[in-house]
Amino acid sequence: MNWRLLWEDLRELPVLFRLGRALQRCGPEGRETLGVLAREQAERFGDRIFLRFERETVTFAEYNQEVNRWAWLLRQAGVSPAEPVAILMENSPAFLFAEGAVAKCGAIGALLNTHLRAEPLAHVLRISGARHVLVDQACLPALVELPEAAQYTIWALGDPAELPPHVEPLESALAAAETREPPLPDVRGKHVFLYIYTSGTTGFPKAAIVRHARFMMGGLGLSALLGIGREDVVYAPLPLYHGESNFVGFAVALRAGAGFASRRRFSASAFLDDVRRHGATAFVYVGELCRYLLRQPPRAEDRQHRLRLAVGAGLRPDIWEAFQQRFGIARIVEMYGATEGNIALINLRGRVGSVGRAHPFQHHRYKLARYDVERGELVRGADGFLVECDVGEPGELLGRITRSGPMPYDGYTDRDASERKVVRDAFERGDAYFRSGDLLRRDADYYYYFVDRIGDTFRWKGENVSTQEVALILNRAPGVSETNVYGVTVPGHDGRAGMAAVVLFPGASFDGRRFYETAEELPSYARPLFVRLVPEMDVTGTLKQRKLELQRQGFDPSQITDPLYIRDDNLRTYVPLTADVYEAILRGERKL
Repeated sequence: MNWRLLWEDLRELPVLFRLGRALQRCGPEGRETLGVLAREQAERFGDRIFLRFERETVTFAEYNQEVNRWAWLLRQAGVSPAEPVAILMENSPAFLFAEGAVAKCGAIGALLNTHLRAEPLAHVLRISGARHVLVDQACLPALVELPEAAQYTIWALGDPAELPPHVEPLESALAAAETREPPLPDVRGKHVFLYIYTSGTTGFPKAAIVRHARFMMGGLGLSALLGIGREDVVYAPLPLYHGESNFVGFAVALRAGAGFASRRRFSASAFLDDVRRHGATAFVYVGELCRYLLRQPPRAEDRQHRLRLAVGAGLRPDIWEAFQQRFGIARIVEMYGATEGNIALINLRGRVGSVGRAHPFQHHRYKLARYDVERGELVRGADGFLVECDVGEPGELLGRITRSGPMPYDGYTDRDASERKVVRDAFERGDAYFRSGDLLRRDADYYYYFVDRIGDTFRWKGENVSTQEVALILNRAPGVSETNVYGVTVPGHDGRAGMAAVVLFPGASFDGRRFYETAEELPSYARPLFVRLVPEMDVTGTLKQRKLELQRQGFDPSQITDPLYIRDDNLRTYVPLTADVYEAILRGERKL
């Protein structure tokens, strides 16, 4: 028996016991939704400030009134229960009014990525099935430019006199709407509440299904596990169309009766000013947000704030302790999950670098299965079943799909896409597991550590190269703020050679010799062959690094205007990659 594992599980049981009865209200047959909770919290907290957006504040009572106003508008527009309604807005109180109104109508909110344009935007609208689109002034131009825009009823914020002829004026319609409670349809936790779209880093975005139960359980569970109470203010500056800010920030604050703060767009330079102005005690991070904060010039007042908690996903081990020490944040809680999946890990004990562990006595629901990077497939043994990884061995993280599990697998609106994320007859006949698409490893205490995204790991010189692990080392090089590692095809060579897109700190210059010395900490096959200096990293709206376009562009100096370098093992440095060197590589005259 693993006594340390048992002890960790027992330490967390009291919180889960306290949640047990309350979770029943949020279960598949429960009637508690965002709409119900908005009304209850308005009755409970009334004039207490709930939303804090830049210079604007909204009380709990005002929030519920505005939600009612938007809900009446949707009802009068003919929106029926289970009907999708698209929301295309930057972070604002209006976004959250619209989301709450969808819940009170029993409709489905399709939360569209505000960075999408042209065909990607048209695609997510089509697959949403929405007839109505709620849009703000900032996003309206991209919407009305679509050839099919006239097919939708578009409700837009802004001066009615300046709106295009076929756009409905949202503000005047809301002014005429009622604020009393609308009749609530028979909506249960099992019914669909939201469509959250994938980032689209590997193709057009897919719509992940989020049911009321998942949204409500997230707010209830995390508020207790994180210790969020009425005196707290949770700051989440990244897009609300993404699950992290919405579920870990907004839902938690509403449940706890706490304040929720945000801004239209994330700003690293304004972060601490926002935190101080709003009196934030916790903040939600995603992706490389913490790295961008560290990149800001140090200031004497970096620790002058009320923050005691940072919670989110994507804090890299190479900056974890430096970030915590510089800003004086007492507790960091790293999590791992997927909106469409059934896996939830949480690192409540602050184990540096870990994305977390399963909830108590739920470890059997998750498996790490051996994965063949070269073949691009899970490994099956002689018995035909998947091979479970040993402690410390990287493998794909899988979550068992069962009818009675605490977190169901809902997948996407596209059934074929949902089925592609499932592996069947995995460890026994008839079983089924959700495929995370990520490689992780696990220690003896059942804490998991992110290794790489499947598809990012590549083969070179007959060995597997984890882009994440290489980047963690390269980020230590003098002057380097951030690296994005990927594999590129080299004519005449098997596999893919390592290449690193590098962002330098302001005022720093690239030192090829020092970078080479840092890369020597890696195995020879993992050291990047090429380096590309980029002014800023190409990231998604949630600050996740993009790789596909970098891979496509390769290392051709005639096609890339950024400075390029190649590793020179004889000189023990990185030297400029010229057109002559490039041609020598293509002719096979340069040893790689």
